[in-house]
Amino acid sequence: MVLFSGTARDHAAGRPNVARLEYEAYEEQVEPRLAALAAEMRRRWPDIGRVAMIHRVGPLQIGESAVVVAVSSPHRGTAFAAAAFGIDTLKSTVPIWKRETWAGGESWGLEAQHLAEIEGKG
Repeated sequence: MVLFSGTARDHAAGRPNVARLEYEAYEEQVEPRLAALAAEMRRRWPDIGRVAMIHRVGPLQIGESAVVVAVSSPHRGTAFAAAAFGIDTLKSTVPIWKRETWAGGESWGLEAQHLAEIEGKG
């Protein structure tokens, strides 16, 4: 089993001393997109076992886990590949936005990237 846990960091590019993080989601779209992502992971890696993906919403303290992707498989290479695809794709396809407050400013991070469709879906 491979487990990725993304934690709230105290810094970001050009944003030193991040003091607060808050996540907001378009909840009606999160679950269907996570289900589609899990289906695509299973299509690409048919021998994976369980897949779990969760992303927190609301305020988080620095150091707390914000997102978790876990994948089990009979072979570690498959689990690592599927988990890496899972977190990378989740970040670009699931409508969850991060608000950072740091020394000198705050931003919802909407400039980071636009949502994409899950590659291979369909």
